[in-house]
Amino acid sequence: MPVHVEFTLNYLIQRAGAGAEPAGRRLDDFERTIARLARSWRPDRPIAPARELRMADETRDAFVAWVEGTGADTPTSAVERLGVYASGAVTDDSVPEGWVRLRLDATTRPN
Repeated sequence: MPVHVEFTLNYLIQRAGAGAEPAGRRLDDFERTIARLARSWRPDRPIAPARELRMADETRDAFVAWVEGTGADTPTSAVERLGVYASGAVTDDSVPEGWVRLRLDATTRPN
């Protein structure tokens, strides 16, 4: 089993298919897309970004900008969830710019 899988941010955004959706919906669609693409290697459950996702600082900045969209009001729940990304909890200099890494070794395995 691989330790991680990586996807380009652009590919994930295209697969998420969120056009003019509100920020919270874009974030949901993005995380569900990653979970769906990796279902062969991890249980089918929501992504835990701070534990499972890694990306370069520049990629994180581009991701947050995409989620926030045109700058319209972002719901409080989405702001709190985006805080995990903005805090740097998902950044890792070893991930190439433009790529998002899903750490498969960070998932909790059932006993």
